[in-house]
Amino acid sequence: MKKSIPLFTCAFLTGLCCTCKDLAETKPNIVFILIDDMGWKDLGYMGSEYYETPNIDRLAGEGMIFTQAYANAANSAPSRASLLTGQFTPRHGLYTVGNSDRGEAKYRRLIPVKNQEEISLDKITVNEALKSAGYVSAAIGKWHIGHNSRDHGFDIGFDRGELGYKGGHFKSDGEYLADRLTSESIKFINENNPRITKKPFFLCLFHHAVHTPIQAKKEITDKYRQKPGTDCNKNPAYAAMIQSVDESVAAVNRTLEELGLSKNTILVFFSDNGGHGTYTCQKPLRGGKGMFYEGGIREPMFVYWPGKIKPGSVCDVPVISTDFYPTFLDIAGLDKPENYTLDGISILPLLRGGKSIDRDKLFWHFPAYLESYAGLKEDSRDTLFRTRPVSVIRKGDWKLLMFHEEWVLDGGRGKISENNAVELYNLKTDISERHNLCNIEKNRRDELLDELIKWLKETDAQVPTEASFYQK
Repeated sequence: MKKSIPLFTCAFLTGLCCTCKDLAETKPNIVFILIDDMGWKDLGYMGSEYYETPNIDRLAGEGMIFTQAYANAANSAPSRASLLTGQFTPRHGLYTVGNSDRGEAKYRRLIPVKNQEEISLDKITVNEALKSAGYVSAAIGKWHIGHNSRDHGFDIGFDRGELGYKGGHFKSDGEYLADRLTSESIKFINENNPRITKKPFFLCLFHHAVHTPIQAKKEITDKYRQKPGTDCNKNPAYAAMIQSVDESVAAVNRTLEELGLSKNTILVFFSDNGGHGTYTCQKPLRGGKGMFYEGGIREPMFVYWPGKIKPGSVCDVPVISTDFYPTFLDIAGLDKPENYTLDGISILPLLRGGKSIDRDKLFWHFPAYLESYAGLKEDSRDTLFRTRPVSVIRKGDWKLLMFHEEWVLDGGRGKISENNAVELYNLKTDISERHNLCNIEKNRRDELLDELIKWLKETDAQVPTEASFYQK
């Protein structure tokens, strides 16, 4: 049963006081564009020399670029669940896609925590919280977290299956999925123009691109076949998918401009996890999708808001996708829902030019297994799994990963110097996470380890503790 959502009172936002009478004039529209599997370096403005994203690059350059933005998970479903609920993975129980016992059983040393495959209906999703400020909401595109978006309060919501797509990026008539999702998003904006409806809108454009299968328009793919690639970015079809995403962003933003909505619309661009290592790479970051090294969880992100954000801004403060929920509430002048836990923090002070927010730690928890794939096996701890059960903390420049197999079965803290249960990296000096300082920076290691264990207890995180049949 859904919880009742309390009404909120209006607050001051950028000097304007909200009342029911002038609600539509003062509440900003929110456009949130989420790309599937796009890596940190898969855009021109992030340094790519092969992929072409001139429209995204322009908006990023006219807004604020975040260089240390993180997803709450290294794969899709848990990342989306955290984004929409505003909660870390231990609170909603979605840790992976499908079963948590992926990969060959004989190589799994622990029995993983059972995975939830849908958001509980008693969670108050961000769109539901925004309703009390009059927002009309749409979730167009990939959902992937059980039930459907309308069950969770979106006024309009559909995935590709409801549009007639059978799993790929093309319909039988040749229609391309990224184009269709874009046209549906534009239709929503036109039909919910606040100048006419007197209601602000919250649009979530959840692209299926650039997720597998790697399928793109032939004419764009042929263009990239003629272009020399780099050492690890050279797949022409993948590059063509990225270009289609770039064209989508341009079309949505052009609609906002044509309707005169740009100055009262915040546009956020983000990805749900790192790039798929078979088709792209994130060097100098280590790893990709499914790994809790930087390449699997650090994401491309920019925020574009004409007249509100200083053009050309760059923010190096670490942020995470659970921050979107409280940020959107802050923008709408709302307090958080009563008796509901939010794990993020509003980044509105950063968008206004601030240099810090009141937080010094980020956390991740993944008590499951993900089998390996063809790409980036050299970046994993072993060639059998992208990741095994792991919990992670980042504090300042330091990042610690605690791997539960070795922690539980190989002596834990008592044998920490030899059991390879903990990895510690200084991201400022070692962004590639190649130099494990676990046995060198022992005081720092113990400090972060204590804080990570404390957080696991505070969030009542389920941790795998029982050896699998093959280990007994």
